[in-house]
Amino acid sequence: MMDLAQKFEWVAFYKTISVTELDLNRKYRILMAKRLTTIFGSTVLLTIRDSGAAPAQVFQYRRYSDVVTDTDIEQNNSNAVFLRLVYRGVCSTTKAYLLAIEM
Repeated sequence: MMDLAQKFEWVAFYKTISVTELDLNRKYRILMAKRLTTIFGSTVLLTIRDSGAAPAQVFQYRRYSDVVTDTDIEQNNSNAVFLRLVYRGVCSTTKAYLLAIEM
């Protein structure tokens, strides 16, 4: 688990990125998940990190945030499960961004 000093050091480097800025098929550890309401509606904000990099925050598209339950968020945030976000690219038919969650 990350100690408080490291969290304070990293918070200055947090940036919000788009799903499209994620590397294809790279596994990003989900450090924290938070349900928010934006001007576009309800969403889930994920704080992610790959090995060695400073954490980044990425908003989930509605179709993904709609399936995430509060229990899922609590389990991830309590480190009961260790989840990874994976960007799989763009669907050639629907042009939707493809995401996966892996253990």
